[in-house]
Amino acid sequence: MMTSDFIIDVSEETFEFEVVNYSTHLLVIMDFWASWSIPSRVQSPLLARFAHEAQGQFRLARVNVDEQPRLAEKLNVRSLPSIKAFMGGRVVAEYTGVLNEAQLKGFIDRLLPRQGDLLLEKGRSLLLLGDYAGSEKALKEYLAINRREPAGLLALARVLLIQGKGRDAQYVLTGFPASKEFNLAQTLKPFAKALVWYEEGADDAASPVDASFKNALRLAQFGNLYATLDGLLDIIKFNKHYRNGWAHEIYLAILLVLGEENPEVRQYRTDLTNALF
Repeated sequence: MMTSDFIIDVSEETFEFEVVNYSTHLLVIMDFWASWSIPSRVQSPLLARFAHEAQGQFRLARVNVDEQPRLAEKLNVRSLPSIKAFMGGRVVAEYTGVLNEAQLKGFIDRLLPRQGDLLLEKGRSLLLLGDYAGSEKALKEYLAINRREPAGLLALARVLLIQGKGRDAQYVLTGFPASKEFNLAQTLKPFAKALVWYEEGADDAASPVDASFKNALRLAQFGNLYATLDGLLDIIKFNKHYRNGWAHEIYLAILLVLGEENPEVRQYRTDLTNALF
């Protein structure tokens, strides 16, 4: 098979540079094959076709095991075809045997960076830097490309809540897709609900603690989340089950909004534990 910018033949001598080092900035998929392997005759052309179609989104590195037995042994190749995907200088996915066209495309697509991933990174970074308007803009642009992508939705919900935009956050969190971010999204919902409740007029303050609760939410609407936490903590100390635990749930949601990387969060968690126990 002819080599190209996207498809190369790799030897034991070139493996470190052409695969390991190269994978630090681009996905490299290794195809261990042999001319006598019937499954290789099926899988290798399909891999090559996808590499050409991807136009540089990943590199296909081919290894003829008859010519490079030591490299095959080094990478524990026991059957053909053997496919190993490298990212960041290490194997991140692999399989042995033949995948059909749809399965192989799915295998590759899961490894390729999603379009707009830099926007997600930008949105998260701006959130940490306190540029909430910039973060919101970047995350919305990311989600316009990757609709309903869970990591983007969760980040957007956080930046909306930190700005006191409860109704917008509630919309983002509604029907949140099943994912590893799902439980975190559920944690944010009581805070979004509380901001909407306050915006719609809330209940009359029947007691001093009710007035304190409304004042905490008023502060949250203006993005003063530390003062909100202080107010909620006083309420929890007075009655840990206030409004069926709603104050407690909002407190936990705000800690998630602020993020574990925030140096204040650990102390606020300790304060909550002391208040509860």
